[in-house]
Amino acid sequence: MKLTIMYSISVLTLVLCGEMIKGSCDVKLEGSLLKDLVEMLVKKDSDKGCALFNKKNIPAFSAVLTGTKSLSSNEIIKFDKVFTNKLNGYNPSTGIFTVPIAGVYQFSSVVMSDNGKYLIATLWHNNTRVSSVYIKGGAYQTGALSMILDVQKGDQVAVKVYKNYVVYSDSLNYSTFSGSLISQ
Repeated sequence: MKLTIMYSISVLTLVLCGEMIKGSCDVKLEGSLLKDLVEMLVKKDSDKGCALFNKKNIPAFSAVLTGTKSLSSNEIIKFDKVFTNKLNGYNPSTGIFTVPIAGVYQFSSVVMSDNGKYLIATLWHNNTRVSSVYIKGGAYQTGALSMILDVQKGDQVAVKVYKNYVVYSDSLNYSTFSGSLISQ
């Protein structure tokens, strides 16, 4: 109980200190563990100010497939309706996310099979298959792909079908593809 209270106070203090200094990144605390933690929290990003609070530079995208698509073997799924596309890394005409800033990204995709049909979808990083999902035929069913990848600027990430398959979606947005920078 005592540890929980101490932890909560420490976190609250860090949040409050972060709020006080977020505009300048200048830490005025003298020789303490808190100073070190706050400095890590608001690490300077050279000429761009505080990296933690500079949300404009965080690449992120989220797109959906708006209709059912019949695809050929190894064809990229083109999630055609974009909800978020910070730094314009995702291209809905190709279905490819091109990494604008190197770092660690989290990618996820949900795909739905057509009624009673099988579906295998794969997540690709450049020319390497990194994850697959197999959806066994039955009713409409969904499968999810999720990976955290360390990628370089210019790398490409996409979702493909494994063989000739149908990916189901409609105005309820059953099939999706998203990604975001989580660490540099």
